[in-house]
Amino acid sequence: MKAKALKYGLAALVLGAVVLAAAYQASYPIKLNMSTLPGHILDFYNRGYSTELSPTVTLYGGVEIGNRAYYLMELGEDLGSVTLKRGLTGRYQIEYLRYGGGNFRDGLVESEGKKYLLLGGRDTAARIARISVTIEGQTYELENPKPRDHFLLCTEIDARIQDNHIDRDRLRLYDEAGEDITELYDLSGGGI
Repeated sequence: MKAKALKYGLAALVLGAVVLAAAYQASYPIKLNMSTLPGHILDFYNRGYSTELSPTVTLYGGVEIGNRAYYLMELGEDLGSVTLKRGLTGRYQIEYLRYGGGNFRDGLVESEGKKYLLLGGRDTAARIARISVTIEGQTYELENPKPRDHFLLCTEIDARIQDNHIDRDRLRLYDEAGEDITELYDLSGGGI
């Protein structure tokens, strides 16, 4: 009788573990792939609505920091970003989807006690080679070695910084010759 109870208990334990593993896998459904990620973004965008919309999703550069991946994208005409969180199995779930008007997206993110500045945007003329940003009195330089029509750059910043976003009045853009071209750009936008 004890052996039978032990056998059923062990079977229930194994079944429970399988169910938990399946549930965990389902909560992190995305295998990071640039060709399938736009479909996952549209699913996330349409969740909770009875009528689905299908704006075009175009992905640009991505950056991984700790267990998160950040991608610059366009959702229809809007510039935005998607934040993905990596689970224990190496698969991802969409954590945030942000989009709106403007040409720039920025954010200060923290991972494992370190902080990073993420800055992305449109550069239709592909002129921006370097960006200088001053945050709480400290200046950071972000190099864009191959200017393109869209960019996403990242640099580590002082972990003691309290701000969540940059002050766009303290952002300067430079071309490959080192000329300040900030005045040629509309610095509006939102967060990553």
